[in-house]
Amino acid sequence: MDPRNPHHPGIRLIRMPRWAAILVLIAAVSLGLLLMVLAAGLALILIPAAIITVMILRWRLRRKMAQAPRAGEIIDVEYRIVERER
Repeated sequence: MDPRNPHHPGIRLIRMPRWAAILVLIAAVSLGLLLMVLAAGLALILIPAAIITVMILRWRLRRKMAQAPRAGEIIDVEYRIVERER
């Protein structure tokens, strides 16, 4: 068998041993699992922190709104309908 690739001259094809392919597969699966565990751990920290932060901000906003002076004056206005001329 000719080790050169007929479609791309100058590039040699090599065969990877089966043990190397299995090792690459194990490494890829391990890396994927590691990333999933890291993402889950980060989510377990960030989601409750975000919920607590939103609750604290809402509580503080409600407290500030309750302390704000309210304008109790009512403005009485008369309206009149103006029709367009055509």
